[in-house]
Amino acid sequence: MVKTTKIYLCMDSKDTYKLLWKLQDNTRMLKNKAVQMLWEWNNFSQEYKKEHEEYPKPKDILNYTVGGYMYDKLKSESLLASSNLSSTLQLVEKQFKTNAKDFLRGDKSIICFKKDQPLDIHNKSIRLSHENGTFYADIVLMNKATANEHNGGGCALPFRLWIKDKSTRTIVERCYDGVYSVSGSKIKYDEKKKMWYINLSYGFDKYSTAELDKEQVLGVYLAQETPFTASVIGDHDRLQVSVNEIEHYRNAVESRRRSILKQSAVCGEGRIGHGYKKRVEPMEKLSHKVADTRDTINHKYSKAIVEYAVKKGCGTIRMEKLTGISETDRYLRNWPYFDLQTKIEYKAKERGIDIVYVDSADIQRCCRCGHVNEEETTGSRFKCTECGFEHDVAYNASQNLSAGGKDIKVNGRK
Repeated sequence: MVKTTKIYLCMDSKDTYKLLWKLQDNTRMLKNKAVQMLWEWNNFSQEYKKEHEEYPKPKDILNYTVGGYMYDKLKSESLLASSNLSSTLQLVEKQFKTNAKDFLRGDKSIICFKKDQPLDIHNKSIRLSHENGTFYADIVLMNKATANEHNGGGCALPFRLWIKDKSTRTIVERCYDGVYSVSGSKIKYDEKKKMWYINLSYGFDKYSTAELDKEQVLGVYLAQETPFTASVIGDHDRLQVSVNEIEHYRNAVESRRRSILKQSAVCGEGRIGHGYKKRVEPMEKLSHKVADTRDTINHKYSKAIVEYAVKKGCGTIRMEKLTGISETDRYLRNWPYFDLQTKIEYKAKERGIDIVYVDSADIQRCCRCGHVNEEETTGSRFKCTECGFEHDVAYNASQNLSAGGKDIKVNGRK
């Protein structure tokens, strides 16, 4: 199934606007010339059939397919990237063939493309990126000759995506993750808003889940010491990220926050006399930046976890219910962990992976022998008082989540 979503494109340069108009005009010219070629070939084919009692084969006459012939003749006049030119000509040829009989009978006029033509974009000409909570699209629009004339650089133009609602954002996230596959799309101009937008086409069912085993469970443990640790029971391999990324950012934000508060007490005339809102404006900007960065990091982490589950053939991900835990865990209290789990859930669902929640990660239980320590585990290391097994707490907890209360065996030992 293929669907489309409308997303407005934001650009800083007026030259980019001018280039889009130029490419649109070039597209209109190429389409009309293609129609002329198709009409001429159609008339030739009719005359040929009268004389030879069969239609001509394009390769025998043109040494090309009809589409290949049009591409070869028009590429020297095109400003478009080669893949986009091919897409445009294929769409024109398809539309012409659909209506060819009506043209011959005189029921319809020959196609004439007007100036408001969309720019056809090949699916491989679109590359999505994500930074600080904002999505961008690098779109290959022009050929090398046009790029050199325009900016002396690459054939792709960068656009910031103006995403207005949560549902659209979810679609773009899934396209970015590869959960949805991006299909051939179109860039158009909105006369009312005076803005360009992309009708982004995307498809479903890209991945096969046949090789994922529902009995193979990836345990994912969230904690203060490490943002997450993921592992499969009995596997010494794990997916784990250092806490340094978050702690460094958090410390930098807190330092900046204290600095802004001090500045507010002795702020200059530009902020005095304009009310409370003006004084706290820097703090609000900082809050938005924090939210964007948190979203970016959770987006990256959730993608890594689901890809790791697929790599390990896991059809199930098991995590701990976090309701109420934030009251005692500083990391969970200060980080949007429910957002992280939500992102893991939807990415996993699209890959056919089940999500299971348990009441506790059981950090007191040894993942090697199953013994439960009576004394509470403190610090970042776990040591079993029964078998002497020692490892970091996060790995031991993720192993227990993966086991889900079943008998535990590691390297043949129970």
